[in-house]
Amino acid sequence: MPKRYALFALLCITGSAIAGEAHQHGVAQMTVAIEGNTATIEFTSPLENLIGFEHAPRNDKERKVVQALKEKFQKPESLLIPTAAANCRADSVDLELPGDHGSDGHADLHATIMYRCKSPVALNAINLRLFDAFPRLDRIKVQLAIPGRQSAVELSRKRPTLSW
Repeated sequence: MPKRYALFALLCITGSAIAGEAHQHGVAQMTVAIEGNTATIEFTSPLENLIGFEHAPRNDKERKVVQALKEKFQKPESLLIPTAAANCRADSVDLELPGDHGSDGHADLHATIMYRCKSPVALNAINLRLFDAFPRLDRIKVQLAIPGRQSAVELSRKRPTLSW
């Protein structure tokens, strides 16, 4: 199996394991996989952490809050900041939110963000501004997969930078 497919398979397996974790307010999960000049970040969080409710929007105020959330994630460089010397730019953002027909149960946001880096060898950290953007978010459990290494770490407001 070529290396790039092996790393993608690892990302999928790790992402599935993270997705299977219990829904816990204040806590989010993230998987970061780096291969070649691409960094793929998967982020999953209860909507409560991000917008203060988990049901489908019930009024104009809640619809505006959901729209603002979408807009924040469409500009991921303000939420997830890779090492400047790596010269990374967001290439794509895939955002999954419960639809207007969602239940009043526990609902999550799932985002997949791909960065392309001009100097990938310089990429050795990602600063998470997610804690600043979402005050209800307390901890992020991160799985990191880079060539030759896998690790897990928990980030918080006091430790918002993933480094390797």
